[in-house]
Amino acid sequence: MSQPIGIVGEISSPTEVDVKALVPIPSGTYIYLRFKVRSPPTYEESEREVVGIIGSCIYRSVVPVLTTPNLPLYERATYLSDLKSESLMRAIIIADVSSGRAESPRYPPPPETPIYLAQLEHLKVLYGYDLGSSIELGSLVGFEDLRVRVNVNSLAKHLLITGTTGSGKSNLVAVLADRIAQIGGSVVIFDVHGEYVNLESTDPKNVNVLVYDAAINPIETPISLLVNFIIPEAAASKQRRLLRNALKNLNDDIRQKALEGRKPYKLVIYEESRNVYSNDEGVSDVVEVYKELLKERLRNEGSKSKEKSVTDVEDKVDDFFEWHRISLEARKVSELLSNGRIVVVDVSTFTDEEKDYMLKVIVEDLLWYLKEGSKRTGNFTAIPTLLVVEEAHLFLGGGATTKSKEALQRYIREGRKFGGMLAIVSQRPRALDINVVSQVQSYAFLKLVQNHDKSTVMELTDVLSDEYVNILPTLSPGHAILMGEWIGKYPAYVKIDVHSGKKVGATPNITKIWREGLERVAKSLERQSLIGEWEG
Repeated sequence: MSQPIGIVGEISSPTEVDVKALVPIPSGTYIYLRFKVRSPPTYEESEREVVGIIGSCIYRSVVPVLTTPNLPLYERATYLSDLKSESLMRAIIIADVSSGRAESPRYPPPPETPIYLAQLEHLKVLYGYDLGSSIELGSLVGFEDLRVRVNVNSLAKHLLITGTTGSGKSNLVAVLADRIAQIGGSVVIFDVHGEYVNLESTDPKNVNVLVYDAAINPIETPISLLVNFIIPEAAASKQRRLLRNALKNLNDDIRQKALEGRKPYKLVIYEESRNVYSNDEGVSDVVEVYKELLKERLRNEGSKSKEKSVTDVEDKVDDFFEWHRISLEARKVSELLSNGRIVVVDVSTFTDEEKDYMLKVIVEDLLWYLKEGSKRTGNFTAIPTLLVVEEAHLFLGGGATTKSKEALQRYIREGRKFGGMLAIVSQRPRALDINVVSQVQSYAFLKLVQNHDKSTVMELTDVLSDEYVNILPTLSPGHAILMGEWIGKYPAYVKIDVHSGKKVGATPNITKIWREGLERVAKSLERQSLIGEWEG
């Protein structure tokens, strides 16, 4: 056993102890304590061994520091350097490992109990899952040989990943998605900023990464949702009725003819366009053709009901098709799912309103797909899928009502019964709807600095104590506190593996890029000068 690094202070409980030391022990350091206790009814003496982690830490002078403004600067510095000091800390007791297996701590370590740095053999009994249901995410901080695994089955009760910008959230998502796909899982990443469009698996033989350029398909999108998106004004009920009837009639005809003739929508639309265009003015853009067919149906609906607002609806349809990404061949995300596949839904060029709309469509599609896959026998014919929602505070905010919020709430409530898993990713936990996120049972906390964010995550979970919160501002990029069902009973301070296949998302070395560009300009000018001299 090495030398003690501190002792237990005046206050001690089975789960937290005060620590005294001559020098500060860094937050996040794993510690080991061994002490003797007497338990009723026999009061025989027994030895206990526990492991813990340092939370908060302060440095203070034992002798009061005097303010001596008239003392010369060099004398004042000498005076202060001669004072003795001590460090006061609070440690969380994680588990009792006396029996060689992890148990809940039940005895408070006595004051003045020596505290040691924890060793590998003290900690390896805390973390580990059946290899068939778990994946590795990284190593315990300070113990590179102790790999930390998480239980994938527990993600059915969903996951929250939160941390400041640059703390390593997207790297954690990439590692999580890749490792899940490597065991045959299916992952959908709702990519708000285009961070995953160049994602490459570290196991390309077994994992396929598919980038899905999200677009609105007016034939497949639920009509009520599409109508409200094209005509959002609450008072425009007559206009919405006209548009709803026109869309329903047109889409029903297209689907029926495509089914009867076993033709793609595109071909049916071109055939229908003969009723709109003369033979010598064909249009090659199928979206433009569909729009004109829709406007023709609108005029028919308007003439039947003698409505005068058809022109206004046509203008809104024109605006919608002009300013939104429309595709009549866009497949549903559920049709792209496969074992060992990561589907990256790229919505980076969408407006916030379009992202919200598209997320609602995807969530409802996935939930329907999963429900249908287990409706009859309870056996899953659908592939259980993890949906990762980046920038989740945009869609699950506490103050605003978004189109996707209700769909996400249903997915959280109902999805786990059918293999639907949700990972909520946000750098602003204070903006999340607590009523929604409180249903999550697994957590990855990366660096958090703002007090409001720290107090919010304490509200979100009943497993995050004050001392764990005190560790969060000290976390290095890529370090995380894993808690909840996916890690088991005992939280872990983990260095997440770096995903080598994630090419976008890290902060660029801007000055290096500038210098390299300057060198290229200089070389180009030098070549031009040499060419000029040669020609001269």
